[in-house]
Amino acid sequence: MAAISTKQKPHIQQVDYIRAIASLVVTLYHLGGKTLPVLNYGWLGVYMFFLLSGFIICWAIPENYSWKLSGRFIIKRVIRIEPPYIISIVMAIIMNFFWVAHYRPDWVNAVCHLAYLNSFLGQPYLSPVYWTLGIEFQFYLFVALCFPWFTGKRGAWLLLLLSILPVFLKVPGNTLINSFPVFALGILYYLYKVKGKTLNDVLVFCILITACSVYSVGLAQTCAALLALGILLLPLKSYPVISFLSKISFSLYLTHDIIGSNLVVYLGMLLPKSLFFKGVEFLTGLGVSILFAWGFYLLVEKPCLKLSKQVNYNI
Repeated sequence: MAAISTKQKPHIQQVDYIRAIASLVVTLYHLGGKTLPVLNYGWLGVYMFFLLSGFIICWAIPENYSWKLSGRFIIKRVIRIEPPYIISIVMAIIMNFFWVAHYRPDWVNAVCHLAYLNSFLGQPYLSPVYWTLGIEFQFYLFVALCFPWFTGKRGAWLLLLLSILPVFLKVPGNTLINSFPVFALGILYYLYKVKGKTLNDVLVFCILITACSVYSVGLAQTCAALLALGILLLPLKSYPVISFLSKISFSLYLTHDIIGSNLVVYLGMLLPKSLFFKGVEFLTGLGVSILFAWGFYLLVEKPCLKLSKQVNYNI
């Protein structure tokens, strides 16, 4: 087979902004959404992540990828994602021992988490962010199998057809099918940036897929995705705070509810019920969440990232 390109691709500064913003607004939502109505839309950061995955996962794959490399692609993603995810599950179970009276772990439920089966089996999640990881993993499987198709000459048509599917096919639970139009917008940007599709070609499909997304995913969710797409198009500069928040974004996403939300609730039981102290609780929870995520990134996520990069596509 042809040699696989291992050329290091340039860092995309706009991606840092999306990761930083999306993880932060989701964190703000879970820590203070019930108290501060202005934060109630923070959950839409999830759809910024979905669009970003549509682009950045394709960007990270060699352009001469073939189905023979699908196993290596999945292995790289599993090494990158699974250990931090599993450790966060253990953290959630341990936290419940301290937080929930007479807590008894549901081990069947915990095992379902490992295979991302909760949405399909109607099982609850130990953390409110885990449902998105299941959809992300379904997307990885889709990319592994279909990358040569949707990056080919008729790729945009395939993306449109798959985006139309959830308009007519309502699948229960949180599945890739239901959210696919958002991912498709990210893939479409990849076709424009990397595959040489003209702006006119891409724009027509972007409008049609956006319409599908509004109908099947929702207007607010689609607007959040388009915000991420807009950020990808902006000429943005690097700033240390953005780079830092981008680095810890996955760790913050995984752990903020387990650590920060529980801390906010705990402080709320100890401190007076006034607006000032609610602000103290919120800011304390946010600060501790960010500090914990930094440590989690250094100790857990970063080693997994390095190990994932050691798996190359050459066979």
